Amino acid sequence: MNKINKNEKNQIVDEQRIDNWLFRSRLTKSRAKAQKIILDGYVKINKIRTSKPSVKIRIGDIITLTKLDTVFILSVENFAKNRLNAKEAMKLYKEIKIM
Repeated sequence: MNKINKNEKNQIVDEQRIDNWLFRSRLTKSRAKAQKIILDGYVKINKIRTSKPSVKIRIGDIITLTKLDTVFILSVENFAKNRLNAKEAMKLYKEIKIM
């Protein structure tokens, strides 16, 4: 399904674990914290609550993230192979709505 040649520099990734994506896009401070908020039920993928950090997301998926009293609704725009700086990380998603 998602076979990647490790020798290629321009690897194309068409899906990624939700916990990795939240961490790499700087929406959470660590992957462990991303896993905790997923397990606690604060993350929805395409309006469906997920409780598994290993769920794969794809470009175009809608992520609803509840942090304290704020709800973020984001569209997945891209993936990263590692954690990015803040400016680059903002290119991984598009804010649809913040309530």
